[in-house]
Amino acid sequence: MSIDHRAEALRLTEESRGVLRPNDEGPCEADRLLAEAQVHATLARNDEQASSAADVRDALTLLRRREYTMRELVSQHIAKGLASREKDRWMAAIDLSKALDEADCNVDALVDARLSDDGWDARSAYKTPTSLMPADDPWAPTPDVTAEIPERVRRALVEYLAAALLSKGDAQGIGQTITFALKHAGADLTGDIEKQISDLTLGRDPSDPPF
Repeated sequence: MSIDHRAEALRLTEESRGVLRPNDEGPCEADRLLAEAQVHATLARNDEQASSAADVRDALTLLRRREYTMRELVSQHIAKGLASREKDRWMAAIDLSKALDEADCNVDALVDARLSDDGWDARSAYKTPTSLMPADDPWAPTPDVTAEIPERVRRALVEYLAAALLSKGDAQGIGQTITFALKHAGADLTGDIEKQISDLTLGRDPSDPPF
């Protein structure tokens, strides 16, 4: 059974007031009661401080959980907007990402992780979609359309081109020609091809998940 130290301290203090002190200056029953009251008062204060500390810890844990969940949801929303390559959704995702950066709430790492998990090239996803590039500007840089290539198509291209580059003779030259032509047109698959070649020749990186 727990003791209400605050109530016990008040009771002992009140009780000590009714005890008559002797004429000498030595300790008496009232002093004993006051000493016990002081002990209970100290214990009551410690209990209150411990309770307050626990409340603060619980509040911080709840806030961290909410912040983590919110960052996850926001980063997923931004990643989907970037990967959509749709003009309005892509612009909204870019604007939200910049606003979060300005508010010291950067979620770029989470966005990149989500893009990678979904099979997208995180670097290309941030580059301007072709729908937003001026069509009549002869000096405009070639738009990067790597992220706009459907994942199944990109995987097939990477597999065939890697196999061609590893072969000998005409197939190797054709693989090089197609790879550089795609890169010149704004579809840079060289990073994916290099990884595919590495996997084929050296084996998969043991740190990569098998899915």
